[in-house]
Amino acid sequence: MQPFKPTHYLISQTRKIPVKVVSQGIHSQIYTEAEWGRATAPAFEVRSKLGIFCRGVQVVGHDLEPITIDTQRQKQTVSGAT
Repeated sequence: MQPFKPTHYLISQTRKIPVKVVSQGIHSQIYTEAEWGRATAPAFEVRSKLGIFCRGVQVVGHDLEPITIDTQRQKQTVSGAT
């Protein structure tokens, strides 16, 4: 298995979690780092035009934010400064 390299942040009202979004045709699976190492399906998925679902139930108040190169540089700068 490939190492976990997050592509997006899954954002809720209280959390911002790095996740990897993997396309599966008309929907995409959203893996957290813990889920990436397991052989089971992830809890979250995003469906085209319908939004984000958790275990088949649509969730409100969640969003996906792409991780950009600038975001990664800021994180490295902050972690390198400590």
